[in-house]
Amino acid sequence: MNLMASMNSTALMNSTVPTNTTPWWSDHCIVLPPKTNSQGIQVKGYQEHGVLQFAMPLLELQVVFIFAVTQAFHVVLKRVGLPPFATQVLAGITLGTSIIGKNRKMKKFLFPNFGIDNSQAQEILDSVELFGYMIFLFLSGVKTDMGMLRKIGKKSWAIGVATTLAPLLVGGATFLALADLRRDDVLEFVILTAMQSVTVFPVISCLLNDLKIQNSELGRLALSSSLVSNVLGILLVFLISVVRMEKQRVFKNVALTAAFLLVIIFIVRPAMHWMIRTTPEGRPVKESYLRAVLATLLLSSLASNYFGQSILFGSICFGLVVPDGPPLGSAIVNKLDCFFVGLLLPIFVTVTAVKVDLTAMVASIQEMKVELILVSIVFVSKFAACLVPPLLCRMPFKDSMALAMILCCKGVVELGIYRYLHETEALSKDRMALTLMTVLALASLMPILVKLLFNNSRKYVGYQKRNVVHLKPDSELPVLACIHRTDQINPVIDLVDTFYPTPDSPVGIYVLHLIKLVGRAMPVFISHQLQNKVADGTAYSDHVVLAFAHYARSNPGAVRASVFTAVSPPKLMYEDICQTALDNLTALILLPFHKRWSSIDGSIVSDDNHIRTLNCSVLQWAPCSVGILIDRGACPNAATSTASDQPFQVAVLFLGGNDDREALALGRRMARDPQLYLKVVHLCVHEEEGGIISWDKMIDGEALKVFKEGLLGKNVEYRKEIVEDSPKTARLVRSLAHQFDLIIVGRRHGLESPQTVGLAAWTELPELGVLGDLLASADLDITSSVLVVQQQQRV
Repeated sequence: MNLMASMNSTALMNSTVPTNTTPWWSDHCIVLPPKTNSQGIQVKGYQEHGVLQFAMPLLELQVVFIFAVTQAFHVVLKRVGLPPFATQVLAGITLGTSIIGKNRKMKKFLFPNFGIDNSQAQEILDSVELFGYMIFLFLSGVKTDMGMLRKIGKKSWAIGVATTLAPLLVGGATFLALADLRRDDVLEFVILTAMQSVTVFPVISCLLNDLKIQNSELGRLALSSSLVSNVLGILLVFLISVVRMEKQRVFKNVALTAAFLLVIIFIVRPAMHWMIRTTPEGRPVKESYLRAVLATLLLSSLASNYFGQSILFGSICFGLVVPDGPPLGSAIVNKLDCFFVGLLLPIFVTVTAVKVDLTAMVASIQEMKVELILVSIVFVSKFAACLVPPLLCRMPFKDSMALAMILCCKGVVELGIYRYLHETEALSKDRMALTLMTVLALASLMPILVKLLFNNSRKYVGYQKRNVVHLKPDSELPVLACIHRTDQINPVIDLVDTFYPTPDSPVGIYVLHLIKLVGRAMPVFISHQLQNKVADGTAYSDHVVLAFAHYARSNPGAVRASVFTAVSPPKLMYEDICQTALDNLTALILLPFHKRWSSIDGSIVSDDNHIRTLNCSVLQWAPCSVGILIDRGACPNAATSTASDQPFQVAVLFLGGNDDREALALGRRMARDPQLYLKVVHLCVHEEEGGIISWDKMIDGEALKVFKEGLLGKNVEYRKEIVEDSPKTARLVRSLAHQFDLIIVGRRHGLESPQTVGLAAWTELPELGVLGDLLASADLDITSSVLVVQQQQRV
């Protein structure tokens, strides 16, 4: 775990082989000393008994083979719920000296002298995968916002402190009770106790990402609690390293460490903030800035090695002072994450497991009763410390159990620390094997148990009707509008205007600005009404806040606007949407369509598949009704709608069913506007007299009856169209599409009817339903906007 590997690699550059045996590419490789046979004659070629002579091909073969094996293990074992880290450890154990490594030819072919001596080829592989682990720790620090410590609540502080100190105290008491048995192993007992007590933030972040519950309330609580524990853990690791230093160098090393921290906090961090300020908004960071940051990272690792710490200490501390998020933090993560974390980190985990000799633990299992007792007692006390505070805060028992299991999980960071301690002879072979099996057991079992205990989607199930149909006629219409880009602001405002908000029948609009999480580990949720800010003072959604504040001021008493910002991974944005809708008791969620048309020629400008995936997830989990707005620029704006003599044309296509009744209820809201023309087109088939009328048809008939009795007039029209098959339906819809500015249809997912049965086979976008897909088609060549409505399903 030091820089000897790099120094050895430099020395290897001076090694040469005879010209007549050196391939043309050997000038670009690190060359191992020539091999000779039993007669002392140099062997020609690339291999001898399966071992590549040149280090570069050998390194490439090792990297490809290890990565292929880990991916194969993951493909098979992920079906039983094992996370990637656990499958990588199992792959390493399989390749190690306990199983496949027993084969001498296999060991020589891929892992020469593993566990026997420090061969030059092995040092090169160690340097490469160690460098990948160092970059992983650096990126974990970049994604961590230490300023969040100031905003963490009392519950998170209580859980974070309790989950670290309680097992430390219990482990210390256990150690004192068993001290007479192992007087020579004080440091190893302290290390075992400390490492079992600490919860590491990057490990918890990766676990929550694998479980896809980062955005949940439980996930946010686990992240904030682990951040507190992680800070305490860094202090513990630092103290352990100080204890292990030579007495004559302790003061010097501590002073240098303090000086290093002051430099990166008060000199390097302001310099990076200057880089951010000089970067124009919305533009990428200069490549020269990124190169400067990476050079500083390498210097930080060198400096930490100089004053007696591991080279990893400097990378972690430097990563923590890099401003997270865009533009600098996200650019660094995008540049480095794929190669170093995606490729080299699995190799680091696998090689670490390969090096562990499990037979040493099996041989001395009878002598390790004290270690087993200590690890078990510390784990039980840590689990209890994680469980009790949430229960005292009246968290449900299953959620408290899930939180305790999450915080007890171990991962790659702990494994890396154990490897460092083992290679510096602070941990023996048998105890290293014990820690490996402990990490593997916790990393394998905890995610599976959390999945069984915690079902995040169940909280979105509604216990009351939250849709437009069941709202009282003059009650406030609560709407949650989701916005990804600033060009989606005006279409939302224009659509809300068509709901005709008045002081007697207001509209409460909750706006959620969704931003992709890049370069951060912890999701961010901001309520602009409460003046919440991110810990680093970053301003979000200024344009959105100003636009809807102006709209609310222009309609006093009729419109109430609240703006929120959610910074989260695209796959988990639906949780922010559903949770916001649940908290604010909204009746309708408005989502933007994933395609955007040009206002000039009607061509498709953008097609964002992430937005489409998000819309499908919201349709599945939403606790209220959902509307997808396909905007083609036809909705009027507030300034021109009242001044224009031409009324705004709206059509509601009604076939029947819950979704169509929801669309009709929205039409009823719009019909009160005297400047708006509404036409309800009822598509039906001939019915035989005396036939049995289903319950749904009775409800449909009652909804149409109420609509016709109360609203029919000069600006509201009802028209009944008899269509027997899908071709007639398609022709009718095409003719109507050119007559109206906005068309409202129900999604009617899973419902079959004679009018649409033939069209269902041609549907490309199931989330829009049959008619919505037809109206959204680029072949239709219309300028009408479309609103596809789905009534609340999760009741």
